[in-house]
Amino acid sequence: MFAMLGPISFRLITYFEGVTNKRSWDYAKHDVIEGKPRLQYMGEALEEVTIDLVFHVSYCNPEAELAKLRIAGTMRTALPFIYGSGQYVGMFVIKQIQSTTRQTDRRGGLVAVVAKVTLMEHGGLGGLLGAIISVVNNAARSSGAGSNVQTAPAAAPPSGSPSSVPPSSIVRS
Repeated sequence: MFAMLGPISFRLITYFEGVTNKRSWDYAKHDVIEGKPRLQYMGEALEEVTIDLVFHVSYCNPEAELAKLRIAGTMRTALPFIYGSGQYVGMFVIKQIQSTTRQTDRRGGLVAVVAKVTLMEHGGLGGLLGAIISVVNNAARSSGAGSNVQTAPAAAPPSGSPSSVPPSSIVRS
């Protein structure tokens, strides 16, 4: 197995064709009266993961596999995304499913389909899984272990507080 999104598994040998991770950082642009605009770092953007898949009747039912993905997307629910190594990536929603039919049978049934599934990080850790991850993170931090353990971001100060815009976050030209 390459990865799991909730109850849906992506098998390495039969389905998986590639994965793309996208991480980015957000900046606000502030116009000034004379001179170039200034940038202010706003924070990390939500991570996106795109998984390229191939479904073929020789090892699966392409229509059923696409239906599983569509149902998960329609649920609009964050699901745990876990790599086959056991590494918890985070809670993700299905943002987009793009499929291309490569081959059909005489009656129009799907024989071969390639699909691209784009996942977007949910951002918050809710429910029982979020509570469990918080306990594990706290235990790892207190023991000094777990440099790879995902931690929740620190709470932002109130928007009216003077510390809400640290001077170091403004990029000067």
